[in-house]
Amino acid sequence: MGYCEFSPWGNKSVTVEFDCDNCGHRVISEEIGIPTPNYMAEKASDSHNENDGYAVCEECDKNFDVHVYAGYADGYVDVDDVDDETIVVNEITDERELDYYIEEQIDAIIGSLNFIDIFNKDISNLKQLNDIDLDNPDLQETLRRQIYSGAITCLEDYLSTTIIQEVLNKEECFKNFVKTYHGIKNRKFDLSEIYDKFDKLRDIVKIELVEVIYHDLPKVKGMYQDTFQIEFPEIGDLMKVIKTRHDMVHRNGKNKEGEKIELTKELASDVIDKVEKFVQDIESKLTNR
Repeated sequence: MGYCEFSPWGNKSVTVEFDCDNCGHRVISEEIGIPTPNYMAEKASDSHNENDGYAVCEECDKNFDVHVYAGYADGYVDVDDVDDETIVVNEITDERELDYYIEEQIDAIIGSLNFIDIFNKDISNLKQLNDIDLDNPDLQETLRRQIYSGAITCLEDYLSTTIIQEVLNKEECFKNFVKTYHGIKNRKFDLSEIYDKFDKLRDIVKIELVEVIYHDLPKVKGMYQDTFQIEFPEIGDLMKVIKTRHDMVHRNGKNKEGEKIELTKELASDVIDKVEKFVQDIESKLTNR
């Protein structure tokens, strides 16, 4: 099986070229979409998802299975019966246009100048909700599940709003983001396109910022450190919280072993405190830059 790495960032699909092992003819695969990584994975090595495609040799009609993998740190292809050194991956750029929905989101975020105050207010509300005792155990469980999930939503909202505000309002942050973010720095174009690309650069940045999954803390950590030149807080504890939240939302309150996740008042309070301290740490570092 042949293997070749490629960059998934800023690309929507690939075609794969290689030499047929049967007759030596050059083979080109169909266009194969790049899969969305598993952003819930704690390690980059566990984050790969797969899309399958095929190729047919026009000379001898041999069929080949082509497998495209993408994670949040890298991408690669496998082709059955082919030598590594003959494989070439052709990346097809995702040339999305800035649509009305993204523009509306960006405008709303840029217009929200008191985002840390909004975060503090929302966290305070979650604490008050967690102090409510309901007579119905089922309703109590549902409330705590919403509180637990809501704490991570507050975190995501803070992380997204903060970096979007800073990157689009401050020239230094904008330059740092463009120079370091994988979805932009690895894009390829001819020198003759430079002015056209420059004119669209701000829109490209907006699209990339909006489409980040902000509970993907390993990715967000890199973005914050590269853009703001600060040390991001330790993410291990919150990644466990995010994984539990994923189980609650997508497995109806059970873990992947099918066991019910028990949520107590103390556990919900602990999650709120972790998120609050995490954000306070980042806010302090950004203020003191």
